[in-house]
Amino acid sequence: MSSPAPAPSKIPAPTPLLVVPAYFHPANRPREWQWLADHAAQIRMVVLNVANGPGTEPQDVFRAAVDLLHKAEVCVVGYVDTGYGERDTQAVLAETGQWQDWYGARGVCLDQVTSSVEDLGHYAEMAGKVRAMGAEVVFFNHGSHPQPGYADHADLLGTFEGTWQDYQRLRVPSWTRRLPPSKLYHVVHSVPAALLPDAYRLAARRRVGTLYITQRSGGNPYDGLPDMSRNGEPA
Repeated sequence: MSSPAPAPSKIPAPTPLLVVPAYFHPANRPREWQWLADHAAQIRMVVLNVANGPGTEPQDVFRAAVDLLHKAEVCVVGYVDTGYGERDTQAVLAETGQWQDWYGARGVCLDQVTSSVEDLGHYAEMAGKVRAMGAEVVFFNHGSHPQPGYADHADLLGTFEGTWQDYQRLRVPSWTRRLPPSKLYHVVHSVPAALLPDAYRLAARRRVGTLYITQRSGGNPYDGLPDMSRNGEPA
């Protein structure tokens, strides 16, 4: 007789921390980079993205911004596009190395990661290789819920990225309840400013330990921090 399936663990959700896609230039928004350093206790990590990756050479203005975050003990990881499994692994590893060499990145955000079981082995191997290069943090950004096995190979899974309208309709699979909230990350953009508190409450009910919620929208909703106060600084 088979034993009964274990009940999902009831892990309380802590106050969510921010994982910030910092896709804004330090020369254009220096006060926002300073805000990130000043609020280090609220931030789990900042994803650095110079040119849909590290670019062709290191840039002093980004180095200065990263140094500011490092001094505040903010974890900085570099953005690398994996093209839903289509990019060559060596290209991914090369960009990972550039983030480490040029900006002292502590890890990597692997974006456009597939969610299928067929590609799980490919991404497991990729994660092992970037860890062997010294990456302390491996972040898979799927944008949707992947097969559960991906959780074995990444420190953080991005399981939603989309609009507030879509977020309200999201169905969260039961297997996520077996993971600690710190393993899950949601990005919600195009949230009406008056409904930002509602978005945070909904994420908390879904046991999401890290998130990024913004009223910004358009082609790049991450070109500045959300919820600006009247004096022009992030609230």
